Amino acid sequence: MRIHQGRVYFPIAVVFKLVFFVLVLGENNAFAQDMHQSRDELTEIFNSVRRLGQPQLINGIPDYTAPAVQRQRKGLNQLRSQFDSIDPSSWQLEDQVDYLIVRSELDMLDYGLNVYRATSRSPNFYLSSISSFGLSSGATLSKLGRMVQQPPPYSTERANEILSHMRTIPKILDQAKQNLTEPTWEMSRWALPTLAEAEKSSQSFATGLSRYFPKQTLEELHAAAADMGAALTDYRIWIESRLPTMTRAQPVGRDMYNWILRRIWLLPFSAKEILHLGQQEYARYLSFTSFEESRNRDIPMPQKAETTAEYAENTERDALAIRHFLAEKRALTIPDYVGPYRRTLMPEYIQSFSLWAALSGYRTLNNNGVVKYSVPEDHPYTDTYWESIMRVDASTNIFHDGIPGHHFQGVVSAQHPSVIRSQHRDRFKSEGWSTYWEETAVQLGFYDDRPRSRELMYNFLRLRALRVIVDVSMALGEMTVEEAIAALMKTPMDRRIASEEADDFFAAPTGGIVYLIGKLQIERLLAERRQQLGIRFDLQQFHDDLVSAAWVPIELTRAEMMRDEEFVQQLINDRSSMPVL
Repeated sequence: MRIHQGRVYFPIAVVFKLVFFVLVLGENNAFAQDMHQSRDELTEIFNSVRRLGQPQLINGIPDYTAPAVQRQRKGLNQLRSQFDSIDPSSWQLEDQVDYLIVRSELDMLDYGLNVYRATSRSPNFYLSSISSFGLSSGATLSKLGRMVQQPPPYSTERANEILSHMRTIPKILDQAKQNLTEPTWEMSRWALPTLAEAEKSSQSFATGLSRYFPKQTLEELHAAAADMGAALTDYRIWIESRLPTMTRAQPVGRDMYNWILRRIWLLPFSAKEILHLGQQEYARYLSFTSFEESRNRDIPMPQKAETTAEYAENTERDALAIRHFLAEKRALTIPDYVGPYRRTLMPEYIQSFSLWAALSGYRTLNNNGVVKYSVPEDHPYTDTYWESIMRVDASTNIFHDGIPGHHFQGVVSAQHPSVIRSQHRDRFKSEGWSTYWEETAVQLGFYDDRPRSRELMYNFLRLRALRVIVDVSMALGEMTVEEAIAALMKTPMDRRIASEEADDFFAAPTGGIVYLIGKLQIERLLAERRQQLGIRFDLQQFHDDLVSAAWVPIELTRAEMMRDEEFVQQLINDRSSMPVL
């Protein structure tokens, strides 16, 4: 720099550097602004896709009619066009991951609207909250179940909301009969167990609920229950009368199955590879079950809890023991904001419908806890596969469903600041994480003093592997639904649960593989992370990092952890359209 006649002069090299700095700074600011706008647009599309899967309400009735579905398709095409105009090639890895999550949401709804077509094919869609590929299901009974899960008191306002919904159920079912223009035999049979003894169930529901309802609403409650029961019975008769002439559902086939794996679930595996993994793991867990049976042959099997109250006490005791065990082993950090996992006796009115017997419960709003309902000891459901085992050893379910399983994962994931990552739901991460802890609990030593429970856990895992074989084989047309039911019953599993699972997996392909394949993805990531970090690897930190990533699919979580962008780039470059069936 030099001064001449009061003016400052810079050497030419310095001038170039200043100009370069200003230009780069401007470009960076512009890039940052563009990225901010792109993130906002991604979030907007994500929210719009999820809203699009919800039906519009017309006079309080969800609209699932053919014109409404066509409007959803049109809206999806518009969102797809907006999404396709985005170019993520220059984005940071984390932003590209969000891009792929949003694309998977679009693809899932595309499959739901154009292939699965539950509104016109599945009577059960209107009853139960089932896997419907982006479409909101269970507008009648599942919704009613959610409305009564939170315990009393029932204020007049709350009672009126329940009554209003009960009165809409006949109207929804009348619309359903008009919408179901292409019901399949398999998807229709799926609905019948829920509708068995519907009038008796509805009456029992009203009788049980009347003890807690405001007195001035009791007459309305019983009248609404009578109309609801009659409508559900009529729906069952309508299905049964058409069942003999319904067409059979067709397997989706290899091309479609592979497309679902890659585009919806963002997996690196093909159907062939997944089937091989299932077969291999089935053999492994059958071997482990055999070893445990031989090792424990002189040890009696623990007795099932005699009462539901005892089952609830066992659950609370084991949930606390597991929490202490995980801390002692330095296996997982459990934040203070994650509340307890408990069980309590299911109210009589919730017992009324078999649909609610397994999964009913409520969150405690004061401490992020969860309370699961359990049927009384003389209820028929206690003899079904899962329930009977959980009453022998409550901990076998806590690892999967409580802490560190679904309850823990759900509460922690909800804390993530990203709307996309906290609200997206990835079943491979959810079920894979919970299934992973079943074997991890054994390996860490929780069941060292419960040898017969190790058998139960390996039997669970053998079933997870069998589900893979059944799911893929049915989707490829290599196994019938009846053959799948027979295979599942060899676990051993009762026919009711086996039938429900086979129908579910056939109707919604890939639903049966999420448990085992998600588990295997986590185990592979653990091994890679250990190799990468060497002596710096810490199991607790690995688990904490995995769950704090919220609902980012496992393979994309792997990309972020390992800083390996190859698979992400492969997915971004995949422009394949959905196969035509």
